[in-house]
Amino acid sequence: MHLVLHAVFMIAGLAFVTAGVIVARLMRNRPWWLRGHRALGAGGALAVLCGFSAAVAMVAGFGGPHFQVPHAWAGAAVVLCAVATPVLGQLQFSVKGRRAEIRKAHRAAGALTLILLILNILSGLVLVEVIPNMR
Repeated sequence: MHLVLHAVFMIAGLAFVTAGVIVARLMRNRPWWLRGHRALGAGGALAVLCGFSAAVAMVAGFGGPHFQVPHAWAGAAVVLCAVATPVLGQLQFSVKGRRAEIRKAHRAAGALTLILLILNILSGLVLVEVIPNMR
């Protein structure tokens, strides 16, 4: 059951983050874009955190040690990026003197989150042998 929850939450996180990027890139001329972008980013971070929690519970249920495979370490990086991205997004409105630097970091963190999510989902599919390991 935890595996299914993990997969569903991570796929939802990918969907939210992807939609957030699309809104930020293509919908800026709409009056609602920033509210939508914020909501999607927060939803993506929350989904990723829930997926990570399900993975931790799953491994604990098996009685195995945590962080024994690269997929787990990449997942931790996804969680860090997924949480850091909306934090950086909010900071750019609070820290006036470094707004451009923070916006650049926010955009880079968002792109990195999206890329890491895709790669980590693929590595998870290899781990559970949905995608064959080509070694």
